[in-house]
Amino acid sequence: MDDKNDIQIKRFKIIEPFLRKEKKLKEIEIESGISYATLKRWTKAYKENGIIGLDKKKRDDKNSFKSVNKEDIKLIKKLCKNSDDGNISKLYNKYLSFFKNKKYNISYPTFYRIVNNIDNFFKKSSDLHLKKIKKENEIYIVIEIPTYILVKINSKIKKVPNLIIMFDASNLEVINFSINFETSNIYSVLGFIRQSILKVSSLKGNLKMPKEILIDTKNSLPRNIAKSIFDITTIKVSEYSYNYHNDELLRFLNFLKEDLYKEFKSKNKNITSNELALFLNSYIYLDSTKYNYVIDPKILEKQFHFRILDIFLQSSTRKIYSSAIRFKNLLYKDEILKDLEGTEIEIKSNPLNNNLIHLFSNGKFIGMVES
Repeated sequence: MDDKNDIQIKRFKIIEPFLRKEKKLKEIEIESGISYATLKRWTKAYKENGIIGLDKKKRDDKNSFKSVNKEDIKLIKKLCKNSDDGNISKLYNKYLSFFKNKKYNISYPTFYRIVNNIDNFFKKSSDLHLKKIKKENEIYIVIEIPTYILVKINSKIKKVPNLIIMFDASNLEVINFSINFETSNIYSVLGFIRQSILKVSSLKGNLKMPKEILIDTKNSLPRNIAKSIFDITTIKVSEYSYNYHNDELLRFLNFLKEDLYKEFKSKNKNITSNELALFLNSYIYLDSTKYNYVIDPKILEKQFHFRILDIFLQSSTRKIYSSAIRFKNLLYKDEILKDLEGTEIEIKSNPLNNNLIHLFSNGKFIGMVES
């Protein structure tokens, strides 16, 4: 049987329950993950032309842009590549003044279609189709929320921490969480993502990377960083808002914040960082303990080749003096530094855990050092 017949039969079997009046197209949409519009189009094509109408038709003009020549497409690609903005609407507005000086007036739909064709990074996010995602570890959701409680760090210091949580989009199971007591930046979130991917990998027994990560954080993700992550790992990191797209997540996080505040009040508003961690650990992993464990990065270093994930870490440089490095007010000493005395090396770090840093010399990984 040729490919064309395979496609015809496959599509017919999908819409057959509707044709037999056994199911509605909405039911088939949920089961198959195929959009209602596509199912409706297949049904119409079958009724008009029989099974031949279910061929996979390729548009002759799919990758051609009649109003835009090759030189202009190259220019659009260059403009997108050099921009830090990942929002197509903003990109279009930014370059509109340039386009209107051309002989044609490029429309937004045309611009959108060109950008999606020439740069995979801009392809439509999966955030509007989360309910159709069935496969685990394919798409993750990362959300950063304030706790609105004062937590006792020591006898003199209290801080209001942020909570970062990663969910599996297929079942909304919590994969990982982290408490951040410092002022967060985008690398706090990216470092957390790296740590979470390693956590899943340690459970699976090999490096397991998702296709996409949707993040909801107060820190904007620069397009050049997201693009670098995509180019190196093929993981697409997109901005997301659970408030608008996911009622189930909204309910869970509202309950979490309410119950956390009740716990805070029950301890007379005097909760320690350890007490907070214990409460969150038991609360978040109440329904499933699958990911309720802590990984040892040094052990993982020996088990997995995960240098590809270094793109998620924050980079800086330091000079080695007295076989030691001072970084973030911490002193790091290790035998591997002795032979590099006086040289400048690259440090890659996760702001959520500055006790452990990754060291590189001339672009080559030389090891991890603890403070």
